[in-house]
Amino acid sequence: MRDDSAGPEQANGRMTGIVLGERQVRMLRIAVIAMGVILVLGFITVIARIVYLVNRGSETTTAVSQPVRDAARLALPAGASVRHISLAGQRLAVHYDGPSGSGIVILDLQTGNPVSRVEIVPETPR
Repeated sequence: MRDDSAGPEQANGRMTGIVLGERQVRMLRIAVIAMGVILVLGFITVIARIVYLVNRGSETTTAVSQPVRDAARLALPAGASVRHISLAGQRLAVHYDGPSGSGIVILDLQTGNPVSRVEIVPETPR
């Protein structure tokens, strides 16, 4: 069995292997050029999309359908201090520590009213 992967070889002074005609070489050249152009256009498209998304980054924030209140008051227990604040959509979660224990208050930013209060208590042994 013969391995032709090395390319054309000479046998009896003649080249053996695949020989392409002038038309076939021209068609291969056109195909390679077309594929190269497609690759270049694809890379340009990807780079342009990345640049577009980077420049548009500040505009992608979600629009608020209703205006957020200018000021809201949140009543925490006396002596309590805020540990952490987290914003999710139109809700603000405030985690606080107080003399009687920890808790979480969820505040609706549109109305300014507390939606929910969660008291964090240690688990009692069973």
